[in-house]
Amino acid sequence: MGLPLQVFLLGLLTVFMVLMVVVFTGRAIIWVVNRFFDPPATTASHPQQDAKVVAVVSAAVQSVTKGRGRVTKIEKIQ
Repeated sequence: MGLPLQVFLLGLLTVFMVLMVVVFTGRAIIWVVNRFFDPPATTASHPQQDAKVVAVVSAAVQSVTKGRGRVTKIEKIQ
């Protein structure tokens, strides 16, 4: 195996390892923040939201995130 190919493979391996460190560090930070810090209390901007809409959105989020997601605020995008 030639030296250029060895340098190329070593570079690819280095980039892969650095990206894996970034991914796992990001996951660890997200886990720590979600585990030990409570989300800020939000005031309902529309306390009279339709219960059916809230139920449908909550069910969709639960289905997509496999029970790991949580609806904290529902806004209509203009």
